[in-house]
Amino acid sequence: MEKVAGTVGHTSSNSHAVRERMSRRKNLAGLVAATVVCIVLLYASQRYTSNSYGTEYFRPRERPANLRMLNSHKYYGSRTYGGAAGGGGAGTAYDTYPPMSTAHNSTISIEDVLNYQRALISAECTDSSYGERKLPDGLTPETGGKPTRSLIITTWRSGSTFLGDILNALPGNYYHYEPLLDFDIVQIRGPPNDSVALHNLRHLLHCDYSEMENYLEFGRTHNYLFSHNTRLWQQCVRFPQFCYEPRFLGPFCRLFPRQSMKVVRLRAALVTPLLEDESLNVRVVLLIRDPRGSMQSRKHRVWCPGRPDCDDPSTVCSDMQLDYEAAIELSQRFPQRFRVVRYEDLSLNPYKMTKEILQFYGLPYHPEVKMFLDTHTKQDVGGVSSTYRDSKSAPFHWTKDLTYDEVKIIQDSCVAAMRSWGYRNATSERELYDNFNPLLPYSVS
Repeated sequence: MEKVAGTVGHTSSNSHAVRERMSRRKNLAGLVAATVVCIVLLYASQRYTSNSYGTEYFRPRERPANLRMLNSHKYYGSRTYGGAAGGGGAGTAYDTYPPMSTAHNSTISIEDVLNYQRALISAECTDSSYGERKLPDGLTPETGGKPTRSLIITTWRSGSTFLGDILNALPGNYYHYEPLLDFDIVQIRGPPNDSVALHNLRHLLHCDYSEMENYLEFGRTHNYLFSHNTRLWQQCVRFPQFCYEPRFLGPFCRLFPRQSMKVVRLRAALVTPLLEDESLNVRVVLLIRDPRGSMQSRKHRVWCPGRPDCDDPSTVCSDMQLDYEAAIELSQRFPQRFRVVRYEDLSLNPYKMTKEILQFYGLPYHPEVKMFLDTHTKQDVGGVSSTYRDSKSAPFHWTKDLTYDEVKIIQDSCVAAMRSWGYRNATSERELYDNFNPLLPYSVS
């Protein structure tokens, strides 16, 4: 009996040990699985964030603004000043500019940052080879001057980021990037949003950040509202305590002799009050793109599907036709301050068209602009929001990505608009995929 009992006890002890080993293995396996999941989620988060300014228009506001500022250099560049944010050769090395005071961040005042920015602008706008000022005096609002104000009006995925970055490559430029972002994914065609939208645009162009609470609150949790404004953003990264404060933003904006703005939510007819405002002296380019190209591009953006103003062909093409009718009137009333550019024409002839656009705006074809074009029009680099593109093929990618049935749905909704803007219909699948050229002449005169 004792032998049997000993055997049973030994067997029980072995079973307990086996269960313990199995439990430890399960715990270890669970720990490994949890670690793998965390790593995958972290990687996915980094992948998602790397294109944040293009995909998270209305992503939940879960990340502290200061943390996003500190990480912004990963996506927008931190070693260059001016048009080269993100790299690519354009822009001047940030380290070559006057050093900032070595005082602790907490002791730096707004006036210290403004003085530093004045030195940056002066250095940027001077030809170091000859010590020659490249900008005439009297253009900065802080000295009572009137800056050149360049406005791009368009809609989503129509090439405005590319054109906006061309303008931002110019020395001394202050870039108002999509100032109506906080209005959601909507087009503003009239009441009730038009008065608020125009109020915001006019205030920004006057460097007046008062009565802009919604705009500033949106910017605190969506950093791409400011990060495309490379000259402002470099100071926001260094001094986040000032970044969204009107008492800083207004004086900072008034330091610059040039302002540019791109707007994708305001239809062309509504810019009339801005063109009539002599105090602004703004010049406007209406940027148009083939609806098949813009809608193909929108398919890849998480914020577009399910938003009628963005993904409904009939709505998109109705807006295009109304823009055409507005363009005829605006061209007649403001021939020196309003013009139309097709994205396809800009992409096929980027150097020639850029020179024409800059001449229209009253801006020089600066070496920094040429350098930007040299580095951004030769090959595809980056994701769907990148401006590094083979410019001659990018506008026509839709001919390979859309099916003929998808193309026909858009064309059938866009008969008037495509005729007005000079876009040819594809009549068969074979024609579509055989180096289809959609461009025809058009006129708004």
